[in-house]
Amino acid sequence: MTSQEVHDATNSEIIRVQYEGFGDLIKLDGKSFTFATLICGKTYKEASNLLREAGIDVPFSQYFYKIQKVILEKAKELAEKSVKNHALQLEPGTVITIDAHFSHVRNADECEFVAMGPKGDIVAKFVIVRSRKGKAGNYTGASCQMESVAADQALQILEDTVGKGIVDFFCHDRDNKSRNIVHKHFPDAVEYQDGFHCKKKFELCWKRLTSNEYAKSDMPIVDSKIFHGIKNRLKIFFNTLLNKHISKEQKLFYWLHAVDHLIGNHSPEYCLHSTKDEEK
Repeated sequence: MTSQEVHDATNSEIIRVQYEGFGDLIKLDGKSFTFATLICGKTYKEASNLLREAGIDVPFSQYFYKIQKVILEKAKELAEKSVKNHALQLEPGTVITIDAHFSHVRNADECEFVAMGPKGDIVAKFVIVRSRKGKAGNYTGASCQMESVAADQALQILEDTVGKGIVDFFCHDRDNKSRNIVHKHFPDAVEYQDGFHCKKKFELCWKRLTSNEYAKSDMPIVDSKIFHGIKNRLKIFFNTLLNKHISKEQKLFYWLHAVDHLIGNHSPEYCLHSTKDEEK
């Protein structure tokens, strides 16, 4: 769905609202002003103050909000249609990638969960808005549970659209209880973790090791420059394994034998490359 599609779809309804509100005064500018304000992520006050400073008249706020309602309702309708069409194009044995984002890092009031197909198209989506003073929503629980609730709703919509057997794999960041929720709707789906988050976990695990007082007392090398050099070589090896097109069982085997790689034992049995490759 594009902004032009929303623009075209709302044209006749907007013109009707404009004639009711302002007659001939801005019958061609009212929709453009409202649409541009929404596209730029501005409020009525921000946009109107800017234009008034430039000597340009803007519609009254009550008519702006009337037009905004028409545009947003049509945009939602077209978005839902677009998501459903992408979902119906999924083929059996497909993979989906799932994630959520929040309106704030802590104590968020809004959470949007999306599932994307192998081509990057959104195939399921659900937005949670927490009810609060002065604003109605569809959720009243804790912010830490918002992603789980949104995931369950979005994947239920996807299941109702395509059935249980079409998703064979899913990829996520493992930051939530998403695995159990996916298996609720697609029981046979195989889990994969996003490679970027795997790299972040490597840094986190290493930081925990180097800040552990017991590790420092038992292994003085933890505080040495040599240890940081080991980290850099291990990190390269870790990232190489992540990007290598081999089975996860092979990746685990090579990772458990990372010490062989570090000490120069590059025999094919334990390492990804031979001693000759190392010499090159």
